[in-house]
This record gives sequence, C-alpha cells and structure tokens, in this order.
Amino acid sequence: MRRYFAIVLLFCVCNVHAMESIRIGSQLIVVGDSSAKVKEMLGNPSSRSKSSGKSASSKKGSSHRKGGVQVQSNDKTKGEKWVYRRNGHTTTFVMADGKVTHIDDVAR
Repeated sequence: MRRYFAIVLLFCVCNVHAMESIRIGSQLIVVGDSSAKVKEMLGNPSSRSKSSGKSASSKKGSSHRKGGVQVQSNDKTKGEKWVYRRNGHTTTFVMADGKVTHIDDVAR
C-alpha cells in the first residue's frame, strides 16, 4: 500500500512541476526566467495584453463572478500577458517586473 501511495505522490509532484515550466526545443523556460530569455527563444509574441489589477476586487486571492462562474484572481495572473501560437498550441506567459510569473500551454 505504501508503494502505491509513493507512486501516486510522485506523479502529483511531477505534474505540479510541469505546470511551472515549458520545453522549447532542447531548452526549458521556467517561472522566474527573464522576459528577455522568452523573447530570445520564441521571438515577439503573437499578442500582448496588460492587466492592471487595480480594481477594488483585485486583492490577493480575491474572487468575483464572470458570466455566472466564480473566477479566482491572484498575483500569478496579474501582469503583462504574452501569447504565442506555435505547433497547434497556444502558450501564454504572464510577465511581471521583467520575469515570468505564470505559464499556461493549451492545445488548440
């Protein structure tokens, strides 16, 4: 039983790590890397958008309703969003203070 628990725990730990990094060719971009590194590896983004995060409900961990769905906002999603479209994926990097704070990679 302990062996199965250890395997499941290891699988969960690996998945959490995978959400904070993305492989581009033979190199890796991780949370905390500079925006210059992202630009060097991927070029200019397909689109950029800025999130001011200055509304009354934008406190850390705050939530609000959007279209009937509860939406959580936190510091990871605040900042400038760089969107890249490549190889059937849409990859979004959130940048704050010149560093990657969040990575989201979705297959189209």
